[in-house]
Amino acid sequence: MQSLSVTHAIKQDKIALLRKLDRQTTKVKIMQLVTRCTQLLNVQNNMNAVQIEFCAENILEKMWMYSLEDIQLCLDRGAIGEYGTLFNRIDPATILAWFPKYDAQRQIAVEALNQEQQKQNNIYEMFQHPQVVDAIQQAADKLKIAEAPAQEAKRSKPSRFEQMLMDEYDELPTWDNDMRFRVYNNRPYQFTEYRKERYRELIEQQNEY
Repeated sequence: MQSLSVTHAIKQDKIALLRKLDRQTTKVKIMQLVTRCTQLLNVQNNMNAVQIEFCAENILEKMWMYSLEDIQLCLDRGAIGEYGTLFNRIDPATILAWFPKYDAQRQIAVEALNQEQQKQNNIYEMFQHPQVVDAIQQAADKLKIAEAPAQEAKRSKPSRFEQMLMDEYDELPTWDNDMRFRVYNNRPYQFTEYRKERYRELIEQQNEY
């Protein structure tokens, strides 16, 4: 991507997950990002193929907490001199030294997201407070009509479609030998998440016709 934000990068899949799913492909993508960085620079002593692969391997092993988008942001900012002057050379040590500086910038965005999440959690906690629950119940009692509305009968067994989804899910390969997760489209899912994804796919397919 040509235009990225730290907030967007934070929300993407981390290298720790990507390398579990496909280590070699993840390494190749990191090599492509490092190569792109070297091509953005006009320095006399640039990196060769061996250095690029060595640098990518180090990023793969040590920067597992970042997403690929994080890697690109760090490399792009380093390439424009945001993390120091290059003095007409670039090498793996120089690139790896950029990440602590990027992390300091990234942490600001991480804390902002955490604060926003905390605010949302506080709202949910407010509605769980006994006094609030009691007030809501009193209001509901006042609005209650004499005859209770008809309710959908409880199903004794799942529908055909639900059963089909459960059968599909059981046929999927497990993720990292963890029976709680199955791999679908190269991503790990629990059954509830898998069901939502399949519903979304089927709705999109219907909209196409």
